Amino acid sequence: MNATATSRLVERRTAGGLKQAPRATSSAPVFVRKAPKRLVVSTRATQPNAPRRVGREGERRRGPPGGGRGRGGGRLYGKNLQNGIKGAGSVEEILEMVAESEDFLDHIHTCTAMYKMAKLMQGERRSRGGQNGRDGESRALLEDPRFLILKKSIESQINKFDSWATANLLYSFALMRCNPGFSLLDLLTGHAVSLGSLLSTVDVSNAFWAFSQLKYKPHPDVLHNLWEVAVLNISVADIRSIAGLLESAVKTGHKPSKPSLVTISERILDSWDSVSAREAATVFISFVRLGFVPPPELLDAVDSKMQDNFGEFSNRDVAICLSAFRLAKHKPGERLLAVILRKVNTSFEDFKDRDIVQILYSLAKMNVDPGVKNLDRCANMMVCYPKTCTAEGSLRILEAYVNTGYEPAEEFIALVKQKNKKTNARSGQILRHKF
Repeated sequence: MNATATSRLVERRTAGGLKQAPRATSSAPVFVRKAPKRLVVSTRATQPNAPRRVGREGERRRGPPGGGRGRGGGRLYGKNLQNGIKGAGSVEEILEMVAESEDFLDHIHTCTAMYKMAKLMQGERRSRGGQNGRDGESRALLEDPRFLILKKSIESQINKFDSWATANLLYSFALMRCNPGFSLLDLLTGHAVSLGSLLSTVDVSNAFWAFSQLKYKPHPDVLHNLWEVAVLNISVADIRSIAGLLESAVKTGHKPSKPSLVTISERILDSWDSVSAREAATVFISFVRLGFVPPPELLDAVDSKMQDNFGEFSNRDVAICLSAFRLAKHKPGERLLAVILRKVNTSFEDFKDRDIVQILYSLAKMNVDPGVKNLDRCANMMVCYPKTCTAEGSLRILEAYVNTGYEPAEEFIALVKQKNKKTNARSGQILRHKF
């Protein structure tokens, strides 16, 4: 048998697949792999009947096909739902998305929806001049079945929320002025406490602010634990967050320890150059209202900042700082007092009623003469517009008359007595004063 015949014998197909074939040059057996029946070579990119590739990405896909929307055109999921919530222009639009995509609502969607709704409602209030709008607006939202979906989503996924999201949910409820119920507030607050040092100072500040707005009073131990975490992370907090934390502590009625307040005051002094006028006023009055007299270095720093940058302090800031100086029993420098009096004398009409009352009263209590002209102008304003003045405001101006030795008009004394029919020891003594 020649070589050609031998080669043909090796390539011959058999029913058994592998066949032992003789070779011309050797007696050793040779095993030949069965050749495929047919080799098809196609120039197309993919075969039309090829099975769909299933991999990790396919396994993670959620929701119905169609680019994020269901066949009805309304159901969203994943990033499309997140972007849809962010781009919504009304609370109603968000609630509709929540209802249509309930099955795909995760903790991120829930937090985003809550915060977006809160900001939209805040914008609507501002457009109405700060008014709450129609009666029962918050109650209607709380009773809306679509809003209940969000509440249930929070409850069922509570352990998935990080520190920022947890504080943000509390903040959102407060911004919407909707108390979701003490059970849910307890759940969110307890989860916040469990996060411990993961909470930042601004997280605790937002939580404290929400507590005050929602009239929710956690156990004192809970407030203490949250406060200590905020102080622990104070070194990496900005001044705005610190000012908000102090102000929120005042509103919640929390009484921080003196060492913690000392730590905060030292942190503020270290960054005093970056403290704005509003932040300085907020920090100063908050310290005093918390029962903490700031160290002399901080008192002098406030005095110097007001002298050097008086134009940056609003009328409200000036009134707050003077009240803080009075409560701290610290009289500011003569130069600063002269600047304040000059502004009052030249721009009296620019001050709001509560601010001018605070300024004149604080000056008189610190044995600084505010001027009989300014007292008379304030008293006349109250007599002309009695509905706009408060009982405490009128009493303070009368007390300023007493402290400075000036005599008020009879009409003003009659107004003060009318406003303060229910007297206490302080008001009774002032009203009985003989001018």
